[in-house]
Amino acid sequence: MTPVMMANMGIKQAILDGMEPGVLYTITDIIQNIPACADLTNQRVSALLRQMVGDQIERVEDRRMAYFRLME
Repeated sequence: MTPVMMANMGIKQAILDGMEPGVLYTITDIIQNIPACADLTNQRVSALLRQMVGDQIERVEDRRMAYFRLME
């Protein structure tokens, strides 16, 4: 594994730890509320969330706005 892949795994785990089951989050919410994501761009957080969709995260779209929630 490359150093970037290892760093991404740490960020993904921080996202999972910072989310509560059943609560809808936007990418901006995640950046503002999870310290590990504070210095990341929207695009980078979006890419990490897309990698986790299906396994741990569910993507919900409402009125053309994407929300993410932790799967129970």
